[in-house]
Amino acid sequence: MSVAVKLQPEELRVEVVEGRDGFVQLEKAWNAALGAGPHDEPMLRHEWMRAYIENFAPGATLRTFVARAGREIAAAVPLIETRERSADTCFVPMTTWALPVNDHSQRGGLLLGRGWQAGLDLIWERLQQEAGWDRLRLRDLPGGAPDWRLRELAEKAGHPCGLWVSLRSPYLALPKKYADVEAALEGKFRQNLRRRKRRLAELGQVKYELTEGDEALADFFDIEASGWKGRDGTAIAQRPELVGFYTQIARDAAKRKALALGILRLKDKPIAAHLSVVHAQRHYLIKIGYDESLHEHSPGQQLVSEAIRDSCERGLREFDFLGPCMDWKLDWESELRTHTWLTIFRPTQKGRLVHAARFTAWPVLRALFKKEH
Repeated sequence: MSVAVKLQPEELRVEVVEGRDGFVQLEKAWNAALGAGPHDEPMLRHEWMRAYIENFAPGATLRTFVARAGREIAAAVPLIETRERSADTCFVPMTTWALPVNDHSQRGGLLLGRGWQAGLDLIWERLQQEAGWDRLRLRDLPGGAPDWRLRELAEKAGHPCGLWVSLRSPYLALPKKYADVEAALEGKFRQNLRRRKRRLAELGQVKYELTEGDEALADFFDIEASGWKGRDGTAIAQRPELVGFYTQIARDAAKRKALALGILRLKDKPIAAHLSVVHAQRHYLIKIGYDESLHEHSPGQQLVSEAIRDSCERGLREFDFLGPCMDWKLDWESELRTHTWLTIFRPTQKGRLVHAARFTAWPVLRALFKKEH
């Protein structure tokens, strides 16, 4: 005879995982929590953050605050420590704990799984108890994201918070048919796009293909470095840490069949390429490059056209251009997603002083200077 036993749910607890090796061990539970939570994006996956840590901050002090019940993660906040005395700190020495996010991350955020609200509340309580930080920095949080609960918790506890709008990224809600995308375009741009497509085809066979592998990635790096980025020394191929970061996120995406590495070829020669990830029914356009010698044919926009067409055919719901607002992106869509830096200061004399100077006095002085000049 069997007896039914009612199991009690495990208590939610917070632990601080120190260093890279401890962070690596979280991968399986991390990604499972992300998929079950309210804010599932590729740049919040464990592999993406690991690529950042290993390429941009390999020797930095890393602490990951994890709220979990048993093996299941409810919320997690990885923070990298930096010490600085710069214009950003009003030349006051400060220790910052920040998310592993920079311009190449495209978007920031916290790991939020099931029961994330209770988990985030516990993490915030633990952060307040931790010594050693003067401010917390969360870069590029998208507007409306549940991650903003952390600001509510901080302000309720009397911590000064500073906000700075960093990006307004265009995004396109996708219809079922690409023809509907073209029909919604501004007339002049639509006509130019079609005319340049015909003229490009007059030079030879034009083919768009989605591929993967290191050889295709090398083609992308070469194309991206062939233009002004190569001349300015800012191309991916010119910086080992960028090669490492983008190679890692591309390989990881390929493993889970999420990589969309698109190449536009003219007579089999690559003339434009994009590095993208398809995740949760969205196309994320991470990087794009094209052969500037063919600029009169707009190979970059021809490439984007094909990528959007492919996204419609896949039944995706959104094409996210990511990054800053630029004219070529606005040709396709004027809807913008605002991203903001959230900086939380410890309510000490130093913290309040820098917050007031950085987020009150400085903007006022800058506005007055612009008005007078």
